[in-house]
Amino acid sequence: MSSWERFNPQLLRHFLAVSRAGSLIGAARELHCVPSNVSARLRQLEDQLGVALFQRQAQRLRLTPAGIRLLPHAEQLEQLCRAAWSCVQEDPWAGELRLGAMETTAAVRLPEVLAAFHREAPRLDLSLVTGTSGHLLDEVLAGRLDAALIGGPHEDPRLHGEPIWQEELVLVLPAGQTPADLSQAPVTLLGFPCGCHYRERLERWSERRRLQIGARQSYGSIDAILGAAAAGMGVGLLPRSLVELHPRGKLVCWQPIEVDLAAAPTLLMRRRDAPAHAALERLIELLRSLPAQPSA
Repeated sequence: MSSWERFNPQLLRHFLAVSRAGSLIGAARELHCVPSNVSARLRQLEDQLGVALFQRQAQRLRLTPAGIRLLPHAEQLEQLCRAAWSCVQEDPWAGELRLGAMETTAAVRLPEVLAAFHREAPRLDLSLVTGTSGHLLDEVLAGRLDAALIGGPHEDPRLHGEPIWQEELVLVLPAGQTPADLSQAPVTLLGFPCGCHYRERLERWSERRRLQIGARQSYGSIDAILGAAAAGMGVGLLPRSLVELHPRGKLVCWQPIEVDLAAAPTLLMRRRDAPAHAALERLIELLRSLPAQPSA
């Protein structure tokens, strides 16, 4: 028997869990076992491969060069195992679909389409993860998400991107304030954390206006951004569709901005090498059928 034939691919589950969590405790939590079990499986994997896959740095486990080379193969095998399981099920839509979306998209665009999708695929386990565009792209590339809705434009040879709809970004200000008022004193920029495409456009807009920036504040929710703007703390950029429909939208005012900064396509991104996913294809069909503007 060749050396590679003695290799146990089941051990890659533990390798992937540690690479994602960065620690034995975090991996054990994901795998529903004790840390000593994860440690033993890692040692077994490293013994079979004859290389060290992790090194400890400041209480975290970091991939060695060999571990970095192994990671994409382990992720691909995980995807193939998931596809193999799905292809033999009586219901092709049974299983799991892991979708990512920006906070704004999840709040305004997705509720109705996900409800319709659930009626068609009631046995499917759907998980929706929200985050910045940058974070979601990393999750798709790592194989932890099947697809993600992000702010575009964005190009990556490893990913397939499809425009789903177009958002119009508007400047959100405290009630009674105008863009002309912003040149009178330092301005605080309100937005989602770094990696948010809308935040990047807000930075470009403020640079174009040559505003004096007093501070930058990051928030993890739409309510927090709108609440901060309503309280007079600063200004932000959000989709017009969200501001018009959100209950807190009545507490602020908004103004249009230049077209090149306002036009923001929402893209559905997925890996080019990902196996076929029937449920994802149906969800994409439903997303394409959405009206240009969400209903109230």
